[in-house]
Amino acid sequence: MAFHEAPSLFELALNVLIPPAHAAITGLDPVGGATVELLRVDNAGNPVGEVLAETVTSITGDYRLTLPDGVNLAGNLIVRITGTGTEMRAQVVDQAVNINPVSEFVLRKFIEEGTDLDQLVATDVVTLSGKVDTFDLTAGNDLSDMLAKLDQEVGEFVEQQVAVIKAQPGDADSVTGDYRSAAFSLGLHDSDNDNFGTFANDMWRGQFDFADGGGNTVAITLEGEESAYSNFSGMSVATGSIYYETDIDTESENLSGTLTDSGILSIEGAFEEEINGDNAFRYPSVIYNLQQVQNTGLFFLLSQEAAVRYGTTDTNGDDEPDALNPDDRQGDEVFRALEVFARSPSGMSDSDLSGAFGRVFLETYAQTGVIELQTEVNVVTFNGDGTFDYGDATGHRVGLESNGSTYQTLSETGSTGDAINVSADGDIISAGTEDGQPVPTDGFINDTFDFIAFAETENNENIWAQFNKTLMVKLPDSAPDVSGKRYRLMLLSVALDGVGNGSSDIEMINSQFNSYVNLTSNTAGTLNGSFTLVEKTGLGGDLVVEQDTVDEPLTASIAANGATTLTLAGQDGSNIMEGFFNQDASLGVFTTRWVPQGGDPNELGLVVLIDVTE
Repeated sequence: MAFHEAPSLFELALNVLIPPAHAAITGLDPVGGATVELLRVDNAGNPVGEVLAETVTSITGDYRLTLPDGVNLAGNLIVRITGTGTEMRAQVVDQAVNINPVSEFVLRKFIEEGTDLDQLVATDVVTLSGKVDTFDLTAGNDLSDMLAKLDQEVGEFVEQQVAVIKAQPGDADSVTGDYRSAAFSLGLHDSDNDNFGTFANDMWRGQFDFADGGGNTVAITLEGEESAYSNFSGMSVATGSIYYETDIDTESENLSGTLTDSGILSIEGAFEEEINGDNAFRYPSVIYNLQQVQNTGLFFLLSQEAAVRYGTTDTNGDDEPDALNPDDRQGDEVFRALEVFARSPSGMSDSDLSGAFGRVFLETYAQTGVIELQTEVNVVTFNGDGTFDYGDATGHRVGLESNGSTYQTLSETGSTGDAINVSADGDIISAGTEDGQPVPTDGFINDTFDFIAFAETENNENIWAQFNKTLMVKLPDSAPDVSGKRYRLMLLSVALDGVGNGSSDIEMINSQFNSYVNLTSNTAGTLNGSFTLVEKTGLGGDLVVEQDTVDEPLTASIAANGATTLTLAGQDGSNIMEGFFNQDASLGVFTTRWVPQGGDPNELGLVVLIDVTE
């Protein structure tokens, strides 16, 4: 007899990878005659106390045991099978618990992230059953290869859920309001064995309503969205061509988010299958973790998505494709997007926008024969009267052409007294003038008037396409103290590297969610995190995905106005992040570049640092 409540978030997270049914992993066989032990563990995974119960698996690998009186299911209660120098474990959160490399992998993720396991409470049950799917564990087979493969395939997905599960509930009412969003997206696509690929850009601007859904649930309504998309596709940069389109979507969509006291607003995206003419796509489930800037209506998201592209088939005989053909796999697509959500003000006037702001800027440009990236950094001063002064800007440009890679430094002379037109709800209508006329723009200001974002795009009759992303923070009057602060790192960049003989690399780099900059002082700290690298040789090459883990010291230089340079130096070169901290150092925005030892930069991007110090 079992008493069931609604499943906990912990259970739901695990069920994504470990269904309560007796699911098996391809290539694993059940093991019979093995001893299964029930025991408690501490937060490091070490056994606590005596074995609470044990049983032996049947010839089919099934087991069943009865929980002792007073033993309730929770994240620190596990079942374990041991072999020669090896063990596999599973957390006991349901009546049916399978023990396999996935269950061991998930437990290790909770331990790595410092989760308080005994606070992960599940429903109470009397009888526990499951199956042991394993390698030949009794012979001491090493599970490291399987666990490493799981980490590459689903590690980021699990870690994002763990970050939400281990936190306490947040106050949904504190983040309610009307929001604007702006996203800058990069994509790489390939075609299986066809030497054809794509470098893609996507940009969208949305309007949202965040409402209190009860408890720590945020009811989110997407009220409308404008978007622009381009792909530069072909067999090589020299022969590639641009496709460009725009769209306005006025249909609303309802979403639900879970808010934690650590400022994570988590939205789960379900598995999707999409048919689009002769192409069909499968999108795996994904977690969107928006990180809040402390106690504000400002969130950032670095989304990580992928799809497999298939051909289609006609299933009803009308000579129109209507279904995905799983036997016609055509390629892979990987997308990364840096998106900001800012609560809108009401009744804003010119006087609300005043003071010095630090600006960082990223641009992509593509046309036949060239892909380019450009970054800029400067200070913009708003005068409180509808005008602004644009400070001198410095920057970098990297390119990939048929004859190799290119690099140049950039400088731009500033201007004074330019006009800016902002609506009462923070929508930036125009900024600057050209030929005596206001220049229309797409940007917005948040409800505390200390953050600005722009997202803009242009194209010329499908000859070229250009996408721009700007982030600005209000600067402090004196250098902020960042000693002892821990920042969540959100990095998105592209490397372009060619050697002039037709060989070139295009690489898209992003930080994973649990990546951090820890500053011990205003001059030093460490970068600790994992990075995903999606690479292709030439525009038409096949995608290769790699992961890199970094745990290295960095140096910091912070000026009186919050202008900051962070440098991660190594034997091969340096990562340099150049930008600004805001007034209380709760948010930093930066450009980033990789400078090989003795060479010119070949990678540019944007970085956001959000204070998550506990």
